Amino acid sequence: MTERPPVPPGMRYDERRQWLLPQGIVARDLANHPLFPRPKRNSRAAAFDELAGNTTLGIHLSQMAPGGTKPGHRHVDEAALYVIYGYGYSEMRQSDDAPMQRVDWKAGDIISIPSNAWHQHFNADPDNPTLQLAFKNTRWLRTLFGSRDFVYENDFRFVDRYDDEADYWTRHKMLESGKIDANVLHDLEREPLAPAPDYGELCHMNRYQMGGHYMLDFSIVEMERRGRTRAHKPLAEEALYGLSGRFRTWIWDEDGNEDLIEWGEGDLLSPPLGVWRRHTTRGHEPARFLHVRNNFLNIALGNKVDQVHTPIPNRYPEMIEPDYSDYVDPS
Repeated sequence: MTERPPVPPGMRYDERRQWLLPQGIVARDLANHPLFPRPKRNSRAAAFDELAGNTTLGIHLSQMAPGGTKPGHRHVDEAALYVIYGYGYSEMRQSDDAPMQRVDWKAGDIISIPSNAWHQHFNADPDNPTLQLAFKNTRWLRTLFGSRDFVYENDFRFVDRYDDEADYWTRHKMLESGKIDANVLHDLEREPLAPAPDYGELCHMNRYQMGGHYMLDFSIVEMERRGRTRAHKPLAEEALYGLSGRFRTWIWDEDGNEDLIEWGEGDLLSPPLGVWRRHTTRGHEPARFLHVRNNFLNIALGNKVDQVHTPIPNRYPEMIEPDYSDYVDPS
C-alpha cells in the first residue's frame, strides 16, 4: 500500500472519504493546490467542504491523469463542474436505453451534472492532467437522510430536469425568472453580463438555471474598476471562485469581529453563513468571479428571510487561511 504523504499545516485528512480538507475560509491558487490520491475516484483531490464551517455546500477539487477517466456513476445530489485547466469530455444519459450524449469541455467552462443522470468524465489530453472544481449539495442530502445509498444507489430519475433532449447541452435562453437556462457555459471570463445595480455599484451579473437544479444557484459577477457590492448577509452557504482580476472582501459580525481578505484570480473564498460581507475590486482592472450558493434555506422559508426568528449560528472563523508555504508535495 502506498504511504500517504504528510498532511500540510492547516488541513486535515479524512481516511474514509479519502479527502484532504483545508480549513479557514479562503484557499489560494487552486491550480497549484496540494492534492492527495483518491483511489476510489481514480484521481488526486482535495475538498473544501469545511471552509467557513459549511455543512451543506460541497466543494471538491479533482485532478485526472493524462488520458485518464473516472468511474461512471449516478448520484441524486445537484452538481456542476468548473474546469480550471485541461480539456476533455463527459458522457451522460438519463435513460439506460438512451444513447450517450457527449459534452466537450475545456479550461474556463462549467458543465452541470443533472440529478441522478449517469455520467463519466474523460481527460482527452494524453500528455497533461485536467483539474475540475465541483460544487455539490451532497453533504446536505446525506445529513438529511442519513444514508449514502440514498444519494448513490437511488433508482429515481429526474426526467423533469433532464430527459435526454437533443438540445439539452446547447440551449441558452432567458427565463421569466430572469435566470438564463444553460446547462453548459463556455469561457466564463468572456460571457456577456447584464448591469446589476441592485447588487452594487459598477456591477454586472448573470444568474443561471443549470441542470434543472433547484437548490444550487449559479452566477457570474463582474465589477468594474472601483466597483463594489452592497453589504449583504445571505441566508445561504456560498463559494466565490476568482475568474479574473483582484478583490477585497470585508467580513464582519454584530459582535465586533472584522477582517479584510485580499484575493483574486484562481482563489476560492467561502464567507461564513450569518456573517456580513462586502466585495470591492482592487487594482486598475475589472474583476470577475463565479458565485455558487446552496439556497435550500431560502427555498424552505419561501424566500421570506425576515420571518426567521431562530438566531443563525455565528461561524466567525478563528483562522482565515492556513499557512502551508513551506509544504513540498512529495509527488
